[in-house]
Amino acid sequence: MLAYVFWHRPYSQIDQKAYEQSLVRFQAELMREPPPGLIGASTFAISAVPWLSGRSGYEDWCLLEGSWAMDPLNAFAISGPRLPSHDHAAAQSDEGCGGLYVHAGGEILPAHTSTIYWLTRPRGIQWQAAIAPVRAKCMEAVIWRRQMVLSPAPEFGVEVPGDTAIEVPSDWQEVCRVKRTRLPR
Repeated sequence: MLAYVFWHRPYSQIDQKAYEQSLVRFQAELMREPPPGLIGASTFAISAVPWLSGRSGYEDWCLLEGSWAMDPLNAFAISGPRLPSHDHAAAQSDEGCGGLYVHAGGEILPAHTSTIYWLTRPRGIQWQAAIAPVRAKCMEAVIWRRQMVLSPAPEFGVEVPGDTAIEVPSDWQEVCRVKRTRLPR
């Protein structure tokens, strides 16, 4: 399973509630008749991240069966009945960047609120052995590993329910800890 993650924020003059409503409307349109390979889609309001100029914003997650599902997702998102809701949301968006992550462990979280730790590892180490203790101490942790560099986003995401704390592996760097709230569907 892959996750296409898109971080974004609205222009400063855009009303936050109106922006959130446009995001929810687009997600609903996308999931009404999902493209081949799309498993699910969610949007989260997030605390500040370095790759959004150190400001808070939003994080869209599209769970995909594989990389082959990227082309259908892109085509569906900007066509047919989804086009008006996509264009309305996109017109309000100021900055954004994305990443492609592979699911590397744990059960996908259905939590309304969660925290994701964005981490980088030292070069030259086997990441599986270093991250295993995180899952052993927090069985609810979901591990995501970057597959393609599409933005300045970090290599690993460790997603946990609520405000659960994790112990960052030795010599790894915590880029940021991001609190998230899933927008209602």
